[in-house]
Parts: sequence; structure tokens; C-alpha cells
Amino acid sequence: MPKIAPPTRFPDAVALLYYRSMKRLILALKKLSLEVFDEQIKPEVKNYKKRYDDSTFIEDGPLDIIQRAIDIIKGLSLGIFTSSEVQSIANTFVNGVNVFNKNNIQKQGAIKGIDPTAYEPWLQEYMRSSVSENVSYISKLRDDYFTDIETIVMQGVKRGHSPKQIRDELIERVGLSLKRAEFIAIDQAGTILGQMTAKRHQQMGVSKFTWVTSKDERVRKTHQELDNQVFSYSDPPTVGKRKVLPGEDYRCRCVSRPVFD
Repeated sequence: MPKIAPPTRFPDAVALLYYRSMKRLILALKKLSLEVFDEQIKPEVKNYKKRYDDSTFIEDGPLDIIQRAIDIIKGLSLGIFTSSEVQSIANTFVNGVNVFNKNNIQKQGAIKGIDPTAYEPWLQEYMRSSVSENVSYISKLRDDYFTDIETIVMQGVKRGHSPKQIRDELIERVGLSLKRAEFIAIDQAGTILGQMTAKRHQQMGVSKFTWVTSKDERVRKTHQELDNQVFSYSDPPTVGKRKVLPGEDYRCRCVSRPVFD
């Protein structure tokens, strides 16, 4: 009869810390953006209609001043999304998932009297690649935000929106950044955990796993259908149009439970 291993855990606390770290940067960016908007952009939004109706060319008109203010926000944001800060957040996250998974797998390996984490020549490069990938995700939060707020402000002014309407849209856009950060945290926690688990299971001679969902209302139907089914690591199930390990699908919190012979 197969031995029952301790359950594989999802790193919820690590993912939450990662989200909170990104949230801190986003809210600092929000504060900066709204301060510059209130002090420099808002007065020019009010001036735009008056000057637009005047056919006389005016150097440094409202749109020029507004564009410069947006550029100021971009410049000052580099003091929030610093390279060292972004790198530190990504490092802390990936290391956190690794330590969490390592402790979990060590307990599972104890059933066979081995420690699959004792020698891991693959780990250093995998960690480096994962950190680099997450640095790009965090940086993209900032870049996408700027692309959108520039459009919101410039198009809002040209369409005659009031300062309040434009400001409300900027605040709404921050909400989208926070949702994206939450997605990144859960998605990456699941992906990294799933891949580390698979590698470590196979290193201790485990060739099959049981797909285990998080057992809550957020589990999608396609994953519910996989729950408690046994699969081979050499041939994981197809979800959508791609073969995935537990955790690898978008925002997946499923895990692999080892099947010991």
C-alpha cells in the first residue's frame, strides 16, 4: 500500500507578502501622481478650454505644461520603483517560495529516508531566472501605469472632462494596478512552487503525483475535474491547450501530492 506523504502546501503567506510589497510601491505612485495632478495638472485642465477657444498660438499652452507634469511623475517614480527595491522584492519573494517548498519537501522525503534538497545543481539558475522574470513583472506595473495615465489625462482634457472626472479615472486606474499585482503574486507563487515541487519530487524518485485543488469556491471547473487524479510527471494533464503541472496554469493554487510506490 502506497505511503501517504505530508500534504504539499501552497505558500499563501509568501504570496501575500509579495502582493503587499508591490501594493506599497503602487500606493506610493498613486500619492505622487495625485499630488502632481492637483498641483500642476488640474489648473491647466481648467485653462485648456479657455485657451482652446482662442485661435491665437500660445507657446507653452496647457497641453505642453500637462505633458511636462506627466514627465515629472515618470521621473520621480524612479525614486519609488528603484532597481534595488524591485530586485529586493523579487529576491525576497522567490527565496521565500524556495524556503517554504524546501521545508515541505524535506518532510515528504523523510518517508523514504532521503533529503531531495541536499544536492540541487539546477536551483541557482532557476532562482536567477525566476527573480529576473518577476523583476520584469514589477517593472511592467509601473510602465503600464504610465502609458494609461498619460492617455487618461491627455484624452480627458481633449474631450472636455472635468478635473474631478480625470482624477477619478486616475484613482480607478490604480485599482487595476492593484488587481494586476494580486494576480502576479498568486500566479507566480503557484508556478514557481509547482515547478520546484516537480523537480524535487522526481529527484527523490517520485514519478507520479496526485493533483490537489485548494478546495474552495475559487477553483475553476477544469481544475475541479483534475482533483485527486493521479498523473505522471512525464505526461501532465492538458488544461486548455497546454500541458501544465499543478500551479502552472494562470492564477492556479493547486499543488502536487507525491505518489510513493
